[in-house]
Amino acid sequence: MHQSASFLRIKNMDIEPPKELFGKILKRIHREERLLVFRKVVIFSVMITGSLVGFVPSLKMLLADFRQSGFINFFSLIFSDFTVVRTYWQSFAMILLETLPALSLVLFLGVLLILLQSIKSLTKNYYEYKQYFRIKII
Repeated sequence: MHQSASFLRIKNMDIEPPKELFGKILKRIHREERLLVFRKVVIFSVMITGSLVGFVPSLKMLLADFRQSGFINFFSLIFSDFTVVRTYWQSFAMILLETLPALSLVLFLGVLLILLQSIKSLTKNYYEYKQYFRIKII
């Protein structure tokens, strides 16, 4: 044992915490939980708004790149002349991959993923928000 350990030891263990301390702690925890849920709802609402704003331009860019690259023309050969496609399927697959607008597709799918994930998280947190704030919606 350290030489000054006896000075640091609490000798009177009969110290009682204030009676209202437990209630204050529970109120503070409840308030922090409400604040956390409110922050999540606000953050996911902003993310949904931002992804909706980015969704339309990324979709327009994707459709323009599909038209410009000729992917739609090559893809329509599957339905119009399937025997030729079946005969030269390896070359046809390479042509489809080469004309696929990858950057626009990745951008669009990223925005779509953020939108769907934000909607999922918002609906999950909305029910918690509704429970904490007791909002009645028709």
